[in-house]
Amino acid sequence: MVNVRVRGIHATALAKILLERGFNIVHASKKIKERFKIVENRIPPDVTIKDLEEKHGVIVLGEYEKAEKVYNTLLDVLPETFSWKSKIPHHAIVKGIVIKIVEGKSIIDLGGIHGELDEELNVGEEVIVDINRPLLPPSNIAKLSRRYTVHGKYSALIYGLKGKVIVSRHIIDPKVRRNLQTLASLMKIEGNWGIKWRSSAVLAGIDDLMMDVQETLKKAEEILKKAEKASPGEMVYKGRFFGIIGFTSTTRKYLDNVRNEILPTIMGHHMLKSMDNNMVNLVDYTEYLLSKFISNREKLSEGLMEYLIENLKERRRIEIEHISLLGNEVKTLTPGSILTVKYSNGEIYGVVKRVFRSKGIFDGLNIPKERGDYDIMEFSTNGYVLLHKYYSKNGVFKGIYVNINTPPEISCGKIRYYDLEIDVVMAADKEPKIIDSEKLNEALSENIVSEHLFKKYRRIAENILKYLEKHSMPEKLSLEELLENVGATTAKLKNF
Repeated sequence: MVNVRVRGIHATALAKILLERGFNIVHASKKIKERFKIVENRIPPDVTIKDLEEKHGVIVLGEYEKAEKVYNTLLDVLPETFSWKSKIPHHAIVKGIVIKIVEGKSIIDLGGIHGELDEELNVGEEVIVDINRPLLPPSNIAKLSRRYTVHGKYSALIYGLKGKVIVSRHIIDPKVRRNLQTLASLMKIEGNWGIKWRSSAVLAGIDDLMMDVQETLKKAEEILKKAEKASPGEMVYKGRFFGIIGFTSTTRKYLDNVRNEILPTIMGHHMLKSMDNNMVNLVDYTEYLLSKFISNREKLSEGLMEYLIENLKERRRIEIEHISLLGNEVKTLTPGSILTVKYSNGEIYGVVKRVFRSKGIFDGLNIPKERGDYDIMEFSTNGYVLLHKYYSKNGVFKGIYVNINTPPEISCGKIRYYDLEIDVVMAADKEPKIIDSEKLNEALSENIVSEHLFKKYRRIAENILKYLEKHSMPEKLSLEELLENVGATTAKLKNF
């Protein structure tokens, strides 16, 4: 049995998916217990699922094989997701060999993977290291430490802390924190080890906590003895699984429907709660109405979207969150003023004007960008592209940039999407071309994007290129025309 703890805004939907596939939900919140009639238990989790800081996906971490099983299950079930799995387990302990010194840091061969240690050792020297941070694609250099971490059920022992005690920040009760500090001090761990109490420590009694530390210490000492005799490149402790799953608008719509099977859920629930804290109470109130008075989910969902649109019209300014597919990094682009925004048949369509305040070069077009130049950007929540048309401050057309991305998600003041690392550009009086395709290729080779999705996204770029090659007046091109003719909508993409 795999015991999973689920936290965050996606918890109800993910718990349902996992329960139906034979996983056990433990250390559950009060709401999750009530919704799934989970009997109170004191079982520590093998695996934890929690939101990313920006809430555009989740982290899965825990005992390696069990967490990997949970991770792969979610990837199999959830539609249109992206994945970043650590190339070597987090906190794995490996014997490496120093191959070179760069600016006071040692570059260490771990047996096919290289790592960086913030110490200057000698080339050829063997060293035992801990994978201090997850090695997520596309990076190929692991961050290393000689503070080895070995995990138990309720505690983790950290080499080099010499009796220091750390309590997980997720344990917030001051009395519990003091008791754990006192218990660790009374145990007087010898040698170079310190104790970190994990969040699961709140589930155990004193006897179990003491036994866990003793068993973990025994395991840790055996690991170090094994490491001394190990060959370069040998992993002596497997460490922890660490993986990220990125959610798109398609994923969240699916999760909305899963959650709705448990309790009334409007369409847009996960989108709005992941993007805008100001919308949380309004979403909760709308769903209260859905559960008590009004049974028409579609109409209430439409009503909330219409409210969002009216709010956007009042603000007239929108921020743009651009998430890179390769690095899963959230970047904020130059914001814009809303010229048009409307809602119809489940689609939000908008036109945004972005004025540039500094000189530079228009990416992809490789033409000068002057102060006062502007971009007319069109978006649709049903479309896999953003259409950018660039003009001089005097209104002279400079070119178009067709950004290929997941269908954007919208809140009261923000638009968010995953950039799919392949675009089509066309400068005025020049032929269109596909750019950055090597980045999408890299995302495929790094297993960030599946081959199925890779082919779909590549097909969109090729269709756009063919269409622009025969379009005589690109400055007159509209997003509606583009989407209709290249099949880059949520409905038509299913047929690719």
